Amino acid sequence: MSFKKIGLSICTGQSCSVISKKAQILLVTINKQGRADEHKYMDHWIDDTHFHWQSQNATDPTSKRGDEIIRHAALGIDIHLFVRDTKLAVGKAAPFTYHGRVRYQSHQGSRPMSIVFGLTSGAG
Repeated sequence: MSFKKIGLSICTGQSCSVISKKAQILLVTINKQGRADEHKYMDHWIDDTHFHWQSQNATDPTSKRGDEIIRHAALGIDIHLFVRDTKLAVGKAAPFTYHGRVRYQSHQGSRPMSIVFGLTSGAG
């Protein structure tokens, strides 16, 4: 699948989102060593079926992006989660693991938003 064909890519630090009208794809690197503090988002697994994701610093609940995340199901937008532990593996870009579609559960804060997603199936 070519992400360029489905939408616009927004990347800040070690977290990226690919956005189209019907899908948002979260590309998340857990270990953010060596990144500037403003790009060390607090992304992590809560348990096998819940993931904590921190949005880019400009996102708040009333922004277009924040609102689309909160109301994605009602808007018919699927959110897909890809995660990798580190940016590099053996000197090359590390692959992402696809964990499936996620559903918004809750959020706290603003600029960035701390969002909890539930997997529609267990973590891969």
